[in-house]
This record gives sequence, C-alpha cells and structure tokens, in this order.
Amino acid sequence: MSLSERMQKLLKDLDHGLIERENIVRLSLLAILTQQPTYLYGRAGSGKRSIISHLLTGFSDLQTQSYGIRSFNLPQSQIGLAVFTHFDVAISPMMNAIHAILGERLALSLILAGRARPDAALSEARLADSIHLILSLPDSVSPNALEALLSSAGDPLQFSVSEELKISRKEMAEWERAAESISISKDCFTILKAIATVCEKNNIYISAKKWRGLAKMAKFQALFAGRTETCVTDFLFLSEDLWGKRISNEAISLGFAEGMNEFLSNYAPDPEELKKSTQEILVQMEHFKNATGNRYKTETIQGEEYINYSITVFNESITLYAPVSRIGTHEDFHPLNSLYREEVRAKCNYMGTDICKISIESKAKRNGMRASSLLTGNSTVSTNAVYEDYAKLPSEILRANDPEIMEKNRIGLQNSNQKLIQVFNETIQYSKNLKSLYQKYSDLQNDPFLLMNAYKAFMNAILKRYKALGEFSKELKQNKLQG
Repeated sequence: MSLSERMQKLLKDLDHGLIERENIVRLSLLAILTQQPTYLYGRAGSGKRSIISHLLTGFSDLQTQSYGIRSFNLPQSQIGLAVFTHFDVAISPMMNAIHAILGERLALSLILAGRARPDAALSEARLADSIHLILSLPDSVSPNALEALLSSAGDPLQFSVSEELKISRKEMAEWERAAESISISKDCFTILKAIATVCEKNNIYISAKKWRGLAKMAKFQALFAGRTETCVTDFLFLSEDLWGKRISNEAISLGFAEGMNEFLSNYAPDPEELKKSTQEILVQMEHFKNATGNRYKTETIQGEEYINYSITVFNESITLYAPVSRIGTHEDFHPLNSLYREEVRAKCNYMGTDICKISIESKAKRNGMRASSLLTGNSTVSTNAVYEDYAKLPSEILRANDPEIMEKNRIGLQNSNQKLIQVFNETIQYSKNLKSLYQKYSDLQNDPFLLMNAYKAFMNAILKRYKALGEFSKELKQNKLQG
C-alpha cells in the first residue's frame, strides 16, 4: 500500500460521521503533522471535540496533553500535542499556560478549540500572530447534507481506525525530513507572491514563521501524493477563510484570486484582454477593406492624419478631428477637440463609409459644450450618458482613387491579416496549453489532502478560459477568412 493510498484510507476513517467537516479534518491533520498552531472555532455542538477526538485516534503514540477549564499543569518535557478544548481568554491561568507552551516550545503542536470569535479573542489573548490557522466550523448543516447526517453518516463517536493506518511519531519525523527536499514550483510562487503583494498593500502581517508553516503544509501534501515538487493544488487551502479577521480574509482571498489569474495567464492570456488587444487589428482590417483609395484633406496631429469637421452646438462653433484610420469602420469613437484632447461629449462613426456620423451628449447638445463642462465640473461623461444624433458629414476629397492610397490600403490589409493569423495561431497554442494544464491537474484529483470544493473551482477556472479561447479562435478564423 502506497503512502498516498494509506492517507486516503486514514482520512476516510477520520471523516466517519463528520458531515461537511472533511476540509476541517484534512487541514487539522496537516496542522498537527506540520506543527502549525491552530484555532478550531465553532458554536456549541458544531463538532469541535468530535474532530479532535477523531484526529487523536489517527496517531499511535502521539504524546498528548488535553486541558479543560480547571487544571493547567505544564508538561515537564516536550510533548507532541497540547489541546485546549475550552479556550477562554477570561481564564488567566489558561492564557498563561498557552503562552508558556508556545514560548518555551513545550509541545510540537497546539490546538485551541472555543466559541469566542477569533478576531477579538485572539487579539485580546495576544495570540493573533502566533496562531497560524483558524478553522471555522459551519453553524448549521446544509439542506443537501441533512439526509446523510440523519440516515447514513453514523455516530461520530462510534468509529475506529485500523492500526496499520495510524501515524507514529517516528513516521512524523521521517516525513518532516523528506518534506525538506520537496521544492516549491514556479507556479506556486506566482500565487504566493500575489498574496504577499496584496497583504503588503493592505498592511496585513504574515510572519516569516507563518509563511514557512504554510509552505510546509503544501510540501506535506506533495509528499503524501508522491511528488517531489508542489503543485498549485497543494496551496488551494489558502483560498479558505483561515485568518480570523474579515479584512485579512478578504485581502488574502483577493491576492489568491489575482495570483490564480496570473498563473493561468502564464499559460494563456485572459480572453477578454486578448480580445481588447486584437480589436485594433480588426478595426485596421475593416478600414483597409472598406477604404476607397481617396485622398482626403487632413491635418497631422501627433504623427497621425486627422480630418477636420466644424459643427455648431448651441450657437458655439466646435472643431472636431477624426482619424483617417477610422474611415470605413463601424466602431464608435471619441474625436479630438481643438485642444487635441479626446472629446468624450461627442461620438463619431463612419458607418463603413467615408461619411462621418456625429452624435452629441444630450446635455451638451442642449446647453453647449462649454456650459455642460461647467455644469459637471469637468469634461468627462458618465458611462450611462445618452448621445443624440447631430449630423452626417462627408469627408473632403482631394483626389479620388489615388493609386498610392490604394496600394497603401492593399499592403495595410495584407499586414493586418498577417497579424490576425499570428494571433489566431497563438490562440490555438494557448488552448493547447490549457488543455495540457487541465489534464495535468485532472491526474491529481485523487490526492489525499485535496480540498474538493476549491479543486472544482480551480478546474472550472481552467475550463472556462479554455472554452472562451475556443470561441474567440472561431471569431478570429471567420475574420481571417474574410480578410
């Protein structure tokens, strides 16, 4: 029996009768094995003592000392695990004992279990930075799990663990030495750096000791799965609410999400970002396909040719500049004003021809450009602004069907199509990258300490990006063929 198979069987035994507590059991067991101080938080009857009882049954010779609410005699020598089943910051002898155990390393591992909210209780007890994991038990059983709880789950107090599955202190020491040789992958560092960046921005403190402890938990997961390097799935537990404070949970969740997005982008860019970056190529293609070869009267602004349109809005003479590169396209765009800045109160659209349709924001059309700017206090327009048609103005043609312009359009269309083909080929490769990534992590679905909900969300994120890229590649292929 492999180590992975053994741990799977052990966890199955430890889960007996503990409905919707599987993640808590896995993380608690990892915390004991990797010596991470842990706080089990939950209301009365939520299953804290049952979880602790199950965990202790999984060890054969783990020297443990449990504390209630009366006696707090300290161990004479280092023990494997100290458990405080009724954590209460108001009990001074208990707090003294906890600080002594942590400060003097009287126990390799520590578990606190209580009903006090962790954000307030741990801060008051001066333990906020010393407790590495805060595992919150759900207040109630979900409707979907109620049937299992009342019919097939069994009594959580009536269970046993086979002796061959139990963990010995000797094995724990061996695993700790073996985990030291496991490396953290580049993909994992991408996520960890993103978390650290968000924490730094939000002044969230994570000590070097806690970082090492979290990494150790991931390494043990890789060890039990038979790998020599961590995978992203070994760090999925960081997406859980483990930190006790709402602001910390939100910051670390944000960092994890940003890190996950960056990790996926190393294999394939975000489809929406890819569409945005490709849109200009499509606009260029449309321009070169629909352009007539006419030479227009233009002005050069910042190295680009613009057509000048003069209009009158509420008795004000307004000059607008539209880029020649938009002729023949159907996309709305904001022209430049007389200051050569984007005029967001006006929209232009060439409608696939060289006739420019101009629309004016409703307030500016009724009050004038200058007055509307004074009313709003700036020259910006809200995202829900309403634009009203103003006019359709022709472009002044200096020469029709200019051979030089026609050749320029032909070469421009050819170059744009080549760029589109390159993007198309890259998109196909991105899809292949994601397919391989999905297959790689599909092979890890039987890892013993995998948190299934987080794993499913992770796999769905890969699949969602893969499908979006597939749809985008179809759009590109259609445009490429048309070009």
